[in-house]
Amino acid sequence: MSSMTATKFIRALWGLALGVATLGGPTTAANATIGSDASGAILIFPKVVVDTSGVLFGRPTDTEIQITNTSNSIVGVRCYWVNATGHCSNAPNIACTPETASSRCPTGGRCVESWTETDFRFRLTKRQPISFNAADGLTTFPLSGGAQGPGGQTNADSSIPPVPDDPFIGELKCVQVNPDDFRPTIGFNPANNAAGDLAGHATIVSAPRLGGDVDARKYNAITLKSTTVNNQDDTLVLGGPDAEYDGCPNVWILNHFFDGAIIQSHFSGGSPTLSQTATTDITVVPCSEDFLLQENNLGGATLQFLIFNEFEQRFSSSTRFTCFREVQLSDIDTRPGTFDNAFSIFSVAVQGTLSGQTRIRSVQQADRANGILVVAERLLTRRDDGGVVNSSAENVHFTGSRDRSDFIVLSPNN
Repeated sequence: MSSMTATKFIRALWGLALGVATLGGPTTAANATIGSDASGAILIFPKVVVDTSGVLFGRPTDTEIQITNTSNSIVGVRCYWVNATGHCSNAPNIACTPETASSRCPTGGRCVESWTETDFRFRLTKRQPISFNAADGLTTFPLSGGAQGPGGQTNADSSIPPVPDDPFIGELKCVQVNPDDFRPTIGFNPANNAAGDLAGHATIVSAPRLGGDVDARKYNAITLKSTTVNNQDDTLVLGGPDAEYDGCPNVWILNHFFDGAIIQSHFSGGSPTLSQTATTDITVVPCSEDFLLQENNLGGATLQFLIFNEFEQRFSSSTRFTCFREVQLSDIDTRPGTFDNAFSIFSVAVQGTLSGQTRIRSVQQADRANGILVVAERLLTRRDDGGVVNSSAENVHFTGSRDRSDFIVLSPNN
């Protein structure tokens, strides 16, 4: 196949893949639609990272959170920091990840998963945005201490604590509630059929390394829209029969470079060619969580991966996760770390093409949908200047819905 013909083939394949993913993206379940580009009644930031000293993730890192009330009414918000930071089995005060356990834990130690939540609540006035760093929180709101906004609206009784650990890796989940009694409610804006009024963005910012620039990657928070059904109790029903909110998608569709792909660029510092090595990370969190009993997604989930390369050859793999999983693609079917990534089915050396598509789904259980939420990060490591890393984050396409429900159980409303 000539290079021109190959180029046309690749472009056509990706055009078809993106078209399918786009057409399959917004799905309908109980008259509601999940999304990342519109407001909703449940707001999920699947990945939040804090490492102000750089001991765990290589360089000082923090996450800036932005949350906006898109309605003309004051709204209440109940939120949960979900702390999934691992610690060494033989040194519980040392934070770790599966990839760093061999270097951070004393000899013989392994990285043990954790799952704890810290809840808080606040009020947002008409059309009010807020922004804060996860490491610092937001202890004083703009309209507190007697200050008032339109119609006398205030941020009374509002406070956001910092994440409970540093280093920290985990998620942030927020639920729209009535600003008077903080009970779950449908949205207040009739313009979007009361589907919810919260929107958000997360930007993970890492300090310069090896003389490079600040690295920042941003994604939209995932929103689950409310339906017209809401009994205002603390068990939120996602999808399925009697849904109060969106159901989580059936399949997530990720278009990506295979790990180890060499990407050539002609746009850096007067250099004629910049050579970068691509890797892709995904972060997966469960839709079902019990904040009352401080349990994860009630038993864990099996994730199935179906991978296609540019020649439409198909490969598959699977893995298990419980409360939170952040992993480089080529570590899904090999040991954590870089030891044998070249033998992974997510490796460019195995696939023989630069890019492909991975379809991710979780296995349902008899009593619930076992849905998941996914965001991805692309990391480009420069090969000519000591390994400076540039990154981007992205929301993942999705398709389909499930006939069972997931459940979020809130902690007591104090």
